[in-house]
Amino acid sequence: MADDRDTAPANPSDIPKTANPGTQAEPPYQIMRQYIKDLSFENPNAPQTFASSAAPEASIVIDVQTAALGGRDVEVVLTVEVKAEQDGQTAYILELAYAAIVRVGQVPKEALNALLLVEVPRMLFPFVRQIVCDSTRSGGFSMLLLAPFDFVQLYRRRLAAQEDAQKAAEGKDTAEGETAEA
Repeated sequence: MADDRDTAPANPSDIPKTANPGTQAEPPYQIMRQYIKDLSFENPNAPQTFASSAAPEASIVIDVQTAALGGRDVEVVLTVEVKAEQDGQTAYILELAYAAIVRVGQVPKEALNALLLVEVPRMLFPFVRQIVCDSTRSGGFSMLLLAPFDFVQLYRRRLAAQEDAQKAAEGKDTAEGETAEA
């Protein structure tokens, strides 16, 4: 039987080890606190919705926002909006804003947005998923189990939209400059 104390732990994040083996390198981020910022569940047509045998069909919107809090702390807010319809009527509406205070460590500036908009939401998602599940069940419906979500795709769409907006702004500035010169 091998003794685990004899082997050095792997360094999966490729963070260089510090010169002093008694100190640890600062983590890239720490989640200091997680909390429900806002939670709303509306069941506007109850009890009539429970008389229907049709299963509600839900549309789901997921988004991530960040806000600087000062120093190295950032608030990351993962929002989920669900609107479920049944027989042409609203069965329920669920809105959740689940947040975390994140302390950013030594992260390259070019990786900061990916950390805050992809990695941290991945860490928060299981908690959001559980709250959505519990809320729909407590509202009298079958549990809504959110499928795994691709935060990388959301991040890429956001970057593409920013690039398009920047190109449009540059094109507008160029067109205005040409008009002014004529």
